[in-house]
Amino acid sequence: MPVDPTPIRHPLPPGISGRLQLQRQGMHRCLHGHPWIYRSELAQIEGDPADGDCVEVRDARGERIGCGIWSSRSQISVRLYSRREEPLDGPLLARRLDAALAYRNSLGLWRPESTEALRLVWSESDGLPGLVVDRYQDWLVAQFLTAGMERRAAEVVSLLRERTGLSRIILRNDALVRLQENLPLEKKVLSGVYGDPLWIRQNGVWLPARLLDGQKTGLYLDQKENYLEVAAWAAGRRVLDLFCYQGTFSLFCAAAGAASCTAVDQSGAALEAGRAAAEKAGAAIDWVQENVFDWLRRAQEEKRQYDLIVLDPPSFTKTKAQRPSAVRGYHELHLRALRLLSPGGILASFCCSHHFGLSEWKELIGRASWEANAPLRLRKILSQSSDHPILPTVPETEYLKGCLLERE
Repeated sequence: MPVDPTPIRHPLPPGISGRLQLQRQGMHRCLHGHPWIYRSELAQIEGDPADGDCVEVRDARGERIGCGIWSSRSQISVRLYSRREEPLDGPLLARRLDAALAYRNSLGLWRPESTEALRLVWSESDGLPGLVVDRYQDWLVAQFLTAGMERRAAEVVSLLRERTGLSRIILRNDALVRLQENLPLEKKVLSGVYGDPLWIRQNGVWLPARLLDGQKTGLYLDQKENYLEVAAWAAGRRVLDLFCYQGTFSLFCAAAGAASCTAVDQSGAALEAGRAAAEKAGAAIDWVQENVFDWLRRAQEEKRQYDLIVLDPPSFTKTKAQRPSAVRGYHELHLRALRLLSPGGILASFCCSHHFGLSEWKELIGRASWEANAPLRLRKILSQSSDHPILPTVPETEYLKGCLLERE
């Protein structure tokens, strides 16, 4: 139910334009560290904050929880950014950006000799809700996903240039989540002269990063470490790469000595980019443009067999209401793929939806394994790359999970 704003009863800190009080049932998650507050959890709004303004948040008892960014349009009315009374202005933006860069540096994640792409800032995980920044060689690709970050874009861009020493910047503000806050979709080169693709070296493999037109911001940086994990099993094996996009798993497996690689996807543009990468590497990969489920049915009829199968499907669900149909789709995918997996073969199965936890994903794979009469043992749990930090208090930050399994 909408909450009408009321006059401000007590003075607000500088830079804060409203005060919100939560209902009792909305307190638990916030008091345990989750930064999202939904409209249905609000009891009172003091003041009339504009979208993107900083607001103070108090619990049902009137105790201060912290400060967040206000949105009147999104179901997430407030994204908390601090437990202190402080606006999200230049000094705080600078501190958070410095901390994000320092974290990556502490892990040694930027290694131009082996990997030329890195996520520098990841939204709530770095205390900058609505901001995503990736680095590709000497290019920065930025996404401003909320009204709060959109309003601070000029300041953020200035800080990025100052802190990284890089001046070539692309804006990828084409994520559909922007529509929830009535923000336009756009993508443009903010500064610099750019030509597609930008060839990026990752651990000895050259990849075409389409910074303006590719998925995400150009490459799936969250899978960066998993390419090596999967390729470690590829030598001498027949590899099947489903929902391959540009075939990055296939490219890594081919480089690791796979006997053969078959890469299947519906996107002609993505496969063309993959073919260019394979040609550059001298890799022999069979590229198939087809619906994955249709291809699997035909492959089963032809009794094909593979020794290493990679399943990296897009999210089949954006909401909890879509979970039942997503479960059916994921089950069919695993069932059909397992019927092509040879005894002793390896299955690498990934899920990028935060609506499925790791235990649920393992259970789903297990049911398909039983039905396919293809017993599996779990060899390793995989996750998103280290430049996508996971916050224990925010389950949504742990969205990519993977299982590396061996058929008995």
